[in-house]
Amino acid sequence: MTKEIILLAVSKKYGKYCVAGVDRYSGQWYRLISSDTDAHYALSGKQISYGNGELAQKLDIVRVTLWDKAISYFQTENYVIAGAPPWEKLGEATIDSVKEIHPPNQADYIFYNTCRRLPKEHYMSLSPNEIESLMLICPQKGIVQIRDSDKGRRIAIKLSYKTREYEPLPVTDLEFIQLCDTLKAGDYAMRKPSLMLLSVGECYEKDDHHYKLIAGIMQKGH
Repeated sequence: MTKEIILLAVSKKYGKYCVAGVDRYSGQWYRLISSDTDAHYALSGKQISYGNGELAQKLDIVRVTLWDKAISYFQTENYVIAGAPPWEKLGEATIDSVKEIHPPNQADYIFYNTCRRLPKEHYMSLSPNEIESLMLICPQKGIVQIRDSDKGRRIAIKLSYKTREYEPLPVTDLEFIQLCDTLKAGDYAMRKPSLMLLSVGECYEKDDHHYKLIAGIMQKGH
């Protein structure tokens, strides 16, 4: 089947790409995955490229061919992409047009609680209609936390949403990470209005928890 999707996340995952977005007409979620288990179903650069070799970017409107839905116990939005033809860019969306198609979430919590992780048994206990692992929000404010260590640079954002403060969530948005490259380690208040796509990652086997991620950040005026 062929779908036209507005991309809201092109983020890093195991050296490859995690891509998600919404149907340009219905607003339905799509997390686009491969069948490569070794890459944890992440997509390669070739798989998210157009015919001219250019990589797909956030807010691109793309035409993609999908094989089928690939539901897991904690992700109901997954679809396996077909190997060919290359993706086709149809245009670019705006933040306002995305909000019209898929209004920001109004749930009381970001994925069920204010913590940065969820136990595996939490998802196992949910009924299918209660499961969600993608969420579009407009936070009240955000504090970007940049930390340097021997293991490299870590970028996280402490969010305020629905008057609640959240534990800092790691950022996997490649464009936002690059914007932070020139900044020194420290805390920075986000001044531009933002629309954020949040995701829940695979279960971390060492502690049997799923960790929340900020996979896409779209800012007006940028």
